[in-house]
Formats: sequence, C-alpha cells, structure tokens
Amino acid sequence: MNANWWRHARAAVLAVACLQANAQPAPLAPAGIDARLAPAQIEALTRRAYFWGLQQAGFYELRYVFTQAEQMPAYRGINRLAQQRQLFSARERFATTPNASTLYSGGFFDLSGQPVVVTSPRVEDGRYWSIQALDQYADWFFMAGSQFTGNAPQRYLIVGPNWRGTLPGGFRGTEVVRAPSDAFAITLRVAVSTRDAADFAAAHRLMDGVSVEPLDRWQRNGGQPVPLAEVPKQPASYRSFPRMARIADLASSMTATDYLRLASLVINDETLTQRADSVAERDTLRALAPLGLRKGVEFDPARLTPAQRSAVQKGFAAARAEARAAFSAAQIDMNGWKLQSSLFHDSNDYKVRAGAADIAWGSPVPFQSHTIAYAMADAQGRPLDGAHRYTLTLDMNHLPPVTEFWELPVYDDGGYFVDNPIDRYSVTSYQVAAGQFAVKDGKLTLYIQHQRPTDPEQARNWLPLPAKGPFRLAARFYGPTSPLVDGSYAMPQLVRQE
Repeated sequence: MNANWWRHARAAVLAVACLQANAQPAPLAPAGIDARLAPAQIEALTRRAYFWGLQQAGFYELRYVFTQAEQMPAYRGINRLAQQRQLFSARERFATTPNASTLYSGGFFDLSGQPVVVTSPRVEDGRYWSIQALDQYADWFFMAGSQFTGNAPQRYLIVGPNWRGTLPGGFRGTEVVRAPSDAFAITLRVAVSTRDAADFAAAHRLMDGVSVEPLDRWQRNGGQPVPLAEVPKQPASYRSFPRMARIADLASSMTATDYLRLASLVINDETLTQRADSVAERDTLRALAPLGLRKGVEFDPARLTPAQRSAVQKGFAAARAEARAAFSAAQIDMNGWKLQSSLFHDSNDYKVRAGAADIAWGSPVPFQSHTIAYAMADAQGRPLDGAHRYTLTLDMNHLPPVTEFWELPVYDDGGYFVDNPIDRYSVTSYQVAAGQFAVKDGKLTLYIQHQRPTDPEQARNWLPLPAKGPFRLAARFYGPTSPLVDGSYAMPQLVRQE
C-alpha cells in the first residue's frame, strides 16, 4: 500500500466527515409582509429588526463568505482553519477593521454534530498569541493564549449547548468549554514584532502548531492534530440566496431587503442557537413575525408592494443612523476618543449592539483581551477628513499602559485599510521599541496625511490617509490595564494642521 493511496483515502474520509456535519436544510416557504401593517408600522418593525439582528446577520453573511462562496478569496470551507500568513493590507476587503500587527488564522465551525478539539504547542519565544471564539451575538465565550492561559502546550474540547454524550478521556474540567451556540467563529492571532524573516518564520511555526478540528477527525488521527494541508475544503450547505455573493461588504453593499432576508435565515438556522432564557429576544421575535421574520418561512422581497418596500427602506436607513449614534454615545470618552470596553456592555441593548456591528463586526471585544478606542474627530471636535493633515504626539514616558502591545491603525470610512505606496497601515509599540520611528525630545509625533511629508524625519513617521473623505483611527490595546478599561488614560488627540 503506497503513501499516496493512503493520503487520498484519508482525505476522502475527512471529506465525508465534513459533509456529514452540515446536511442540506429543507427549503422554506416564501413570505412577505402582513398586508394589514401600515407603512409606519413596517418602518418601526424594520428598525426593531435591524437593532436585534445586525450582529447575527453579519455572522451569517461572513460565514457564507468563508464556508460557502467558493469563488471568493476568503473561502476555506466549514470546520477548517485557514491561515493569513502575511499581515492584512488594503488588498483584503472581506473583514472590516482588522489589525496590521498580527497574523491571523481562523474559521467557522459547527457543533451540531459533535464537539471540536483545540490544540496549541509550547510557545518558547514569549510572543503574543491568542485563540478566541465568539458566537453570532459576539459573545466571546472562549479565550486562550499568552495573556490568558500561558505558553505551555494546551488542548480544549468545545461542546455545543445541547450536546449529550461521552467525553473523550484525559480532558480536565477546565479544558471542556460549553459554547452558547452550535455555530461559532474562532480566531488565532500571532504577533509579529521586528517583521524580519526570522520573526515571520517563528510566527509561522506557531500558526502551524495550532489546530481546531472536529473530535472524530482528531480521534481517528490518534489524538493528534491533522496537518492543515491534509484537511480538504468542504463547502457548507446553510441556506443562502444569490445576492449573498454580492453583499460581503455589509457596510456598503447590503440593501434593506437584503438585510431582512438575512435576518429571516438567521431566525431559521438551527445552528444559530437562540437565547431561550432571554425575555427580550422572545418578545422581539414575536413582534417581528408580521414582517415575514418567523420560523418556517423565508422573507421574500419579491412579495413587497412599492409602499412596503419604501417603508422598509425608511426604517432601515433610520435604524442605521440611530444605531451608530447609540454606539458612539455608549462608549467611554477617553480624552476625545471613544473607548469600547465590555466592562459596561449590556447584551440586551440591541441598538448599541447593532451600532457596534456596523462599525466593526464582532464587537464588543472583551476587555480581558483588548479594548479599542475610536477617533472620528480631531481635537476641536471636527470630523476627520483625508483632505487635511493631522499630527498625533505620544509622550514616551506616558505610553498606553498595556501588558502586551498597542497599535494605532488607520481605516477609511468603510473600516478598511487605506491603500498607500509604503504599505503602512498602522504603528505598533513593537515598531516603536525597535526604533523604526523617530523619537525627538521624548516625544513620538505621527504625521497623519495623504501626501508623503517632504521632511525626511516626518516621512519616517508618516501614517497615510485617503485623498479625501472620512477616515477613522481604531487604536487597539492588547492586555489593557485599568486606565484603558475604565477610560481614565489621557489618550493624545489628533491635531489638524490645515
């Protein structure tokens, strides 16, 4: 028996296991909006639907991009990791507000058939790494890594909320994690510091040593991870509709009727375990039923009258503006920056949750991991615009107080990195410590503008902007200490120079 035969045979077995985990769901009957609803009622219900479900709809669409849209670059199949072995740049536009300081690995997993095993190797070089998982509500229910569980070899068993069975031997109670939903997304982050060949090689070794896979695959391999290259990409078979291939960028491409159709699929997806103990969710779903959002039916935009379609659009536009304003108001003012810290998060505040999903899907981040501070206005309160030049000055004796590292990235108004000739999208504490930016008189001044500064020292500290239009900074603080959790740190503001 030759090695190639065995490799192909094992791949076939793995492929069958992937397919069994995600059977084709039954079709749903199409439904429109109850004809008895007046336009004002439709508008109000659309607003309520937006607030309740934008985070979940974002999960559903992103899962489609990663596990079903085989024509898209981000496709990786269900129950399988995929690696981003280079730092994110302006060329990737499938996830908003990524960082440009860590390598990523991740995927979407389905626990409805069986548990999932997570393993990681010993980490010898002290670099930051983390594995974190969330459900469709952005409940970050699992965190492991250097700042959480240390650098020894680790393994965990993630089980679904309704799973019943016998656990494999050898897992301690602290290594068994009960997920709140049968569907979840998981992300590995591995920091790079000097960004030379040796740094990337060490980061890649760590990435290659992390495994997330269904229990049966792990057991068939003798309780050892199956190399990622041997795991076939198998498409998932969750319900979808043709326009999903065109609305991967929810912030700019999704229409009001796209959203309602996504929300109806969310409601009817059994892997997206709803919160049975939530009175607020039960009441909301009961109220949304006349809108065509209920169990057993799929919202069909073709059944809308022109008046209904107009009311839906008005409600959608109003909800988006309200949600963004609510999100901004709910953040902690940190010297003009909007600090997002889950310390004060209310999971039943649907409006704020929708605003967070609109700005950066996957929020709120758990403050135990990192916090994020948004800058959308300058020191005078004026909206940020790439047509102007700005400076931001950090005192080297009063840098953001973190146990891990910090990063200052720039995004356009859609939450994507800004294309620029030097491929610079952020500044990190690692780069500053390595002397890659000029420090003068104990101060680090960043020159944030579209054109490269003519002064060589300023050009060294250049953070490029779009030529014009809104942009934002979303500073990340990994391993935040108290002032970056409660907002008492005096984060320096952006000063407009012209």
